[in-house]
Order: sequence, then C-alpha cells, then structure tokens
Amino acid sequence: MPEPLSRRISMQELPTAMSRCSRRWFVQAGRARNYFAKAKVETDMPQAATRSGKQRDLRIDFFRGLALLFIFVDHVPDNVVGKFTLRSFGFADAAEVFVLLAGFSALLAYGRTFETQGFKTGVGRVFDRVRDIYIWHLMLLVVCGVGLTLAAAYFGKISYVRNIGVHVFADNPGLSTVNAALLINQPNMLNILPLYIVLLMFWLPFVLWLVYRNPAQALVLSVGLWAVANVLSLNLPSQQHSKGWVFNPFTWQLLITIGAMTAYYVQRGAISYSRWLLALAIGFLAFAFVYAAPWTQIPGLEKARLFAPNMLGHVDKTYLSPWRLANVLALGYVALILLSPQNPWLSRSWAMGIGRCGQHSLEIFCLGTILSFAGWVFLVEAGNTFVLQILVSIIGIGIMWGTAWALTLRKRDGSDWAFAQALSRAISGRRSGQQLRA
Repeated sequence: MPEPLSRRISMQELPTAMSRCSRRWFVQAGRARNYFAKAKVETDMPQAATRSGKQRDLRIDFFRGLALLFIFVDHVPDNVVGKFTLRSFGFADAAEVFVLLAGFSALLAYGRTFETQGFKTGVGRVFDRVRDIYIWHLMLLVVCGVGLTLAAAYFGKISYVRNIGVHVFADNPGLSTVNAALLINQPNMLNILPLYIVLLMFWLPFVLWLVYRNPAQALVLSVGLWAVANVLSLNLPSQQHSKGWVFNPFTWQLLITIGAMTAYYVQRGAISYSRWLLALAIGFLAFAFVYAAPWTQIPGLEKARLFAPNMLGHVDKTYLSPWRLANVLALGYVALILLSPQNPWLSRSWAMGIGRCGQHSLEIFCLGTILSFAGWVFLVEAGNTFVLQILVSIIGIGIMWGTAWALTLRKRDGSDWAFAQALSRAISGRRSGQQLRA
C-alpha cells in the first residue's frame, strides 16, 4: 500500500525515496511507451499487416468458404436462394473472390520457398498442387458427365447433357476425351479448375519469383497482359464456346497477381489504413449495389431503378471487366482493413464451419459442383417450387459443411482409423447430450 503523501521524509531517507521514485517512473514510462506503440500500430495499419507467420489468417478460410457456398447456390439453376448471393449486389460474383484469394493464399503457401530455396524448388511445390487439381478436375468431369448422361437417359430429357455441354462425349467421344485432357473441352460449370491449372502452371511461378524482386514490375506486366487481351480479344480455344474460355486466363491472371502482391505487402506491414481510400471503396460498393438494384427482384419493383441496366455496357466476365475488377478489389480492401486475421467472430462455431470449407477448397468445390447438378435434376423432376429450392440449398450446404468438418477431423487425427474413432466419439457425445437434455 502506498505511503500517505503527508508523511515527511528525513534527510537520511531521501536517497532511498528518490531511487524508489525513479524506478517507478521508468516502469510507468516503459508501460506507457509500449501502450502507445501498440496503439500506433493498430491505428496506422490493419491487423493483417502485423500478423505472425505462425498464425493462420482466418479471413482467407472464411471468405473462401463463403465463396464456395455461393458458387454452389449460384450453380443450381433458377434457385431463389441465388438472389441473396454476391452476384445480386454488385458487378462481381463469388468466382472473382475465389481467384483473388487463391493468389493471396498461394504466396503465403509457396512464397517463402521461392524467396529462400529458389525458383526450381518453388516450381516443384506449385506443380505438385497442379497435379492434384488436374486429377480432381478429370475425376469431376467423369462423375458429372456420367451422372448427367444417366439422368438424361432415365428421365428422357436430353437437356441434362446439352445444357451443360457433356453431350460432346457421345457425339465425338475420341476428340472430346483428348480435348478434355488438354483442357479444351470445358462443359458449363466445369470450367474454373482449368483456369487454376493453367494459371498455377504457367503464371503463378513467374509472379511469385518476381514479386520478391520487383513487385511493381510484376503488376505492370500483369496489367499489360490484361489490357492486351481485352484489346485484341486474346483467349484460349474451347470446344463448347466459339469465343474461347469462359474464364479467360489472359485476363483473370490479374486477380492472381493482385492477390499475391497483397499478401506480399501485408506480410511486410506495408498496407496501411487510409480514410480516403476506405471511403472510396465503400462508395464504389454502394454504387455497385445501386446499379445492380437487387430490390428489382421483388414483385412490383421490377422497374424501380436509378440507373439504366445497360448504362455501363456489357460488364464482361470472360475478359474481367474493369467494373468487376474494381468491385472485388473494393470488397477485398474493406475486408482487409476492417477485419483482423484473428477477429473474434471468425472463431465462432458458424464462422469456423464456413472456414473449414475454405480450408478444403478443392474437395468442397468438387462436392458442391456435383450437388448443384443433383439439385438441378431433383428440382426439375420434383417441381421447381420455392420451398424445394430452399430445401435443396440447405441440404447441399449442410452436406458441404459436414464434409469439411469430417475432412478437418481426419486431417487432425492423421489416419482413417483414428478419424473413425473420433467420429464415433463425437456422435456418441452428441447422443449422450441429447439424452441428458431429455
């Protein structure tokens, strides 16, 4: 307990008292300096910029998982739940978010290898991932092609294969199989993994190598390629589409590059809070929202628009229109500034469930694609009612959620047997809890 101020100090006690006071002053000054230094960091830069390399950025998992759920919902034709996904509230959709985060996470995963172990070792790691994606793509193509062909034969509806474009395997099986292996044969809704394969194989290694040496040059080259592709209509050939790939690698590479560069600068604490830039991003998102006019989907408000729907011309997805690009970059900046990598609400159970989908993005994407085709066939045959559309969406999301949880459990336990035991314990624990509540 501190001594009362009114107590008089003798001359003999004066040196001891001064020494004690000086020690207290230095301790308090040190605490104040640390406090204000910490406050300065939190004020001047987003939490992402001060993240430790040992901590997982929960934002990446969450928003990638959310994009996967949106993609599943959007891929079910005429799904009323699709009116509440990202594509209804602006220029961009979940695909742009997914690709941007792919570039961000790629630098976190492989950038250190390129920086410390060299280009050859880094390329080897990236190519291992390319191999996995290529195998999963071919498997997904086979499963969906066979499934839709069986559905068309059983229900007598050729639209199941023609609307997606898998009928080419029956029309010309030899050429279509070779084209599928070469990524030229890309049925509808089965065309985003080929984009990943090409960008990871031919573009990403170059970006990861250059961004540590001259990031500005990497961005200039990427923007230049995007501009040239738009001016010259540069694209790769596609068997289904005469104008080329739906996701044009020559333009969509810009998202991969920007994502990687963002991760590079975040690691170095170089992305700071800017009031005018945040205001500009929020203002653009507000403009995109008003232009998209999602309220026009409400009966009676179909013509309640502030802007004509064709005022900006064709907001092209294949060539990554500037409007779509600006939309996803504005979303990214707002999320980067307003959310820290370890934000508490990202650790809540529902957010962690979405984040698990993002952690296992390849498996969950393939599962979501299969579920979207199954949901489409079910709705056509059972009646495309409002209630069934919601039911298909809920069941599909639940299956994706549960599968991601199982994959996380299996990865943590390290073996199929340990996973089975953990799963059994989890089910038994839930049953015991229900019995106690009863």
